[in-house]
Amino acid sequence: MSVKSEFRNPQSAIIRVLLIEDNPGDALLIQEMLAEGGGGRFQLECATHLSAGLERLVNNDIGLVLLDLGLPDSQGFDTFAKAYAQVPRVPIIVLSGLADEELATKTVQEGAQDYLVKGHLDSNVLVRTIRYAIERKRTEEELRGQALVFENIHDGIIVTDLEGKIIRWNPAAERMFGYYKDEVFRKTLGTLTTRIINGTLRDDRWAGEMNFTRKDGTEGVCETTVIPLRDEHGTISTVFGVSRDITERKQGERELQRSYHKLRETLITTVNALASTIEMRDRYTAGHQRRVTMLACAIAEEMGLTEEQFDGIRLAGLVHDIGKITIPAEILNKYGRISATEFNIIKTHPLEGYKVLKEIEFPWPVAQIVLQHHERLDGSGYPQGLKNGGIMLEAKILAVADVVEAMASNRPYRPALGIEAALEEITKNRGVLYDPEVADVCARVFIERGFKLE
Repeated sequence: MSVKSEFRNPQSAIIRVLLIEDNPGDALLIQEMLAEGGGGRFQLECATHLSAGLERLVNNDIGLVLLDLGLPDSQGFDTFAKAYAQVPRVPIIVLSGLADEELATKTVQEGAQDYLVKGHLDSNVLVRTIRYAIERKRTEEELRGQALVFENIHDGIIVTDLEGKIIRWNPAAERMFGYYKDEVFRKTLGTLTTRIINGTLRDDRWAGEMNFTRKDGTEGVCETTVIPLRDEHGTISTVFGVSRDITERKQGERELQRSYHKLRETLITTVNALASTIEMRDRYTAGHQRRVTMLACAIAEEMGLTEEQFDGIRLAGLVHDIGKITIPAEILNKYGRISATEFNIIKTHPLEGYKVLKEIEFPWPVAQIVLQHHERLDGSGYPQGLKNGGIMLEAKILAVADVVEAMASNRPYRPALGIEAALEEITKNRGVLYDPEVADVCARVFIERGFKLE
């Protein structure tokens, strides 16, 4: 049985324990304690001299060593040093008849898993100490491979105590922050980080983004995960943090956002120029597209639409009648009732507008919204006769805003009917022609929010 396999599950595997002890009485007592508290898990072998014990360890099948420091052929700390040099990967528990604090501290610092005073032992203490020693040694062995990762990983690794003072710091952290580990040892994280940008805490693990300051004074942004490390009793002993420098990525995101806003403003300027062209040609609809846009945006805001939907409605509203450039001016400006033929010509403007706008690469579905703004829930609209499920929400909003503005304003063929009549129309036909939620919100922005068409 290998040492490694014995470390895996000390609760169930048979563990070979080598006791190096020259006092027969103490050896018998240890044997009785292991039998009483071990539940048959320990197989004890004994050696009375260090030399004999070291010979036995050559076979590499011992799971743990109980070592008396006072032996016929070796005394004191040298006894431990020789045993540890022989089997550095086997857990060693020192046994002593003396409560020598200095010696206990030295042996533990140099690699012993524990230091036990014989007169203070009982079966529970001994078995528990053995179990913890094997677990700790197993963890140490696993961390030897983790140590290679610690030194070579590209992310900065920072280990702090519970006061936030840095106790470990890998080469990647040195490169990231510009400080050597000796310069930050025992200093708090406040030396490095200036502000938490965002973060979430879940299952004892914090993850988020922070601003940090390098040694040379330059600012950066890092992505950080913080994990508390617990001891065998479940108590948090240290805090483990992994940080990645995302400064360049954030700068790229900001540049992209600036480009997006610049493109957005350019498109809005272009759309406004198109809207002005329509209004210059048709004096009776001058301001109509602008007022419809203002009302549609007020409805969209009240409904809590996304920024993308809001922008799409805004631009579509400004040019929703652009297709009227194909309609003869004498029809658009005609006084009095228009004929069925003339109305059929007017009904082509959503499709004509779509043909113009679909050639422009908007980041929003502007052309589709314009195409659908005269569709109705019951399928009686035009140009496609779409019904409820086939009509975009943005187009439903624009349809209500268009009807309300048109009824409330003067037209060549009739005087203004007023806001009350317009709200009565959309309320009466909510769920039939107009989306019920949109109709209700439209009425609310006038009645409760005091919106005015200006």
